Amino acid sequence: MGRNAGIAADQNKELNMKKLMIGMVSIAALAGAAGADVVNVRFTGTARGGNYGVVFNGSGMNVFAGQLKHTLSGGTGVAAGLSGEHTTFCTDLYQYVTSTTLTYDVVPLEALPSSSPMGAGRAAALLDIYTTAAGAQLSSSASNDYASAFQLAVWEIATDYNPNVGPSSLNISSGNFRATKTDGSPVSSAVQGYLSTFFAVVGAPRTGSDPDILGLRSGSNQDQLVQVPGPGSAVIAGLGGLLAVGRRRKAS
Repeated sequence: MGRNAGIAADQNKELNMKKLMIGMVSIAALAGAAGADVVNVRFTGTARGGNYGVVFNGSGMNVFAGQLKHTLSGGTGVAAGLSGEHTTFCTDLYQYVTSTTLTYDVVPLEALPSSSPMGAGRAAALLDIYTTAAGAQLSSSASNDYASAFQLAVWEIATDYNPNVGPSSLNISSGNFRATKTDGSPVSSAVQGYLSTFFAVVGAPRTGSDPDILGLRSGSNQDQLVQVPGPGSAVIAGLGGLLAVGRRRKAS
């Protein structure tokens, strides 16, 4: 019995290692295939939002959470039509934006952030909140609380969401990612209310039109999410179907 148990354990260990390697190869292939398209990116300032204190993987910092303004130019492939100023949201907390024009890779959501790709489950959850916001998070008339809540929700999902657990794993008061006001007190009731609305739709059937969201990835500066203006179904074809992970759970 002991020998058989040992053989079974070894076989399970080997199977798990194979699954891990397949997953890593899939992520690498995903990022590489989309990375053939690039775009020049330059940070031009912040807009709606506010400053918050966050803790990520044990490191505390004060950050701006809200709309970021970036000018895009010289895009190729699916990014060719993105020239001009765009409102973006970021996925990572370790790097910074820059006013220097840099060339970014255009990648699927699941390949961001570059330091630790979020994978398909978290990418689908991001698409859930983008669909629910329906562009309101990009508006110049958005409240500071709404824009801040959207960015905090993006960070929470990209870094802390567990697709196997579901929305109950989303909470900015605990986990690897936490957020407060800069003085350490809880975020306002308005921000918390918006967060609750966003988190509640994660995993639920979508009733609105799915937006097309592209990932802008840099190895040295902050990765960004940019929404393709208007109906962007051609983007899916342009990325070879790599974003199809988000096209699910549509309500009939």
